[in-house]
Amino acid sequence: MNSRLQSLKRGNRMVGRKLDDTEIGAILEAFSESREAKARVTNQTTTFKTILACSNVYVSAFLIIYTFFEINLLQPLESGLINEDFLTVLDGRANIMFWLLVLMNMSAYFNIAFKIMCLIAVIVMLNATVDNLVLFTGLVSFEERPYLTLFIISRPLFLVAIIWMGIVYNSALADD
Repeated sequence: MNSRLQSLKRGNRMVGRKLDDTEIGAILEAFSESREAKARVTNQTTTFKTILACSNVYVSAFLIIYTFFEINLLQPLESGLINEDFLTVLDGRANIMFWLLVLMNMSAYFNIAFKIMCLIAVIVMLNATVDNLVLFTGLVSFEERPYLTLFIISRPLFLVAIIWMGIVYNSALADD
């Protein structure tokens, strides 16, 4: 039994072998060089970077406020406003906004189909903006519903930001 165990250990020498510092360094260096080469491919404007950062902040803030409402950490000023139907709508919008933002960030990072992602985001956000304006226009009041009002008013601005981001995105290769 002991000899069989030793033969298995000899046969599977590579399975239990760990990487040494030199090999780990070589792997990390290979990936860092490929990322640096990819980062030099496009030169994005400061406007694009600013709009992308603001979009990330906007969606993150919306998701945080939605999460606070969902777990009853943030109470609405009007108790009848937040019901199950309203939370269902907000849940769907929060998920869509989160995944659109993730896909837009990934496509901007890898320089793959960013303008297509912007077009998809514009279509989804245009639909959500029209829904918000039609369904929730009567609920606009900074005194009674500040969070909802801010969300309703800022959604068209977010739509404009996505359109502007798609326009100023530079997908061309750098001349370097």
